[in-house]
Amino acid sequence: MKQTFFILLLCVSCTWGFSQQRPKRVPAAPHPMEYIQPNGDTIDIRLRGDENHHFHTTLDGYKIVKDKKGYFRYAKERNGILIPSCRKAHNQENRTKAEWRYLNMNGIK
Repeated sequence: MKQTFFILLLCVSCTWGFSQQRPKRVPAAPHPMEYIQPNGDTIDIRLRGDENHHFHTTLDGYKIVKDKKGYFRYAKERNGILIPSCRKAHNQENRTKAEWRYLNMNGIK
C-alpha cells in the first residue's frame, strides 16, 4: 500500500513539475541560405520568426512564399495570410526594372 502511494505521489509530482515549464522559443536560423528554383536560378533567402510564426525573406527584406510548383515568389498579404504573387523572386542584383517597379507599386515589403 505504501509503495503504491509513493508511486502515485511520484507520478503526480513529475507531471506537475513538467507542466510548470514554459515552452522555449526557438529563433529562426540567422544565416542566409541559397535556394535553387525549379528553373535552375538561385536565390538567397532568410528564415524569419520563431517556431510559432515564421516566413522567408530575400536578403533585402522582401517577404517571399513558395508556390505549388516550388518557386519562391514575392508575397502578398491577404486577410493576414501570405500568398504568392505572380512575380518570381530574385536576388537584388538580378531584378529587372519591371520587377523593381512591381515591388514599389504594390508595396510588397
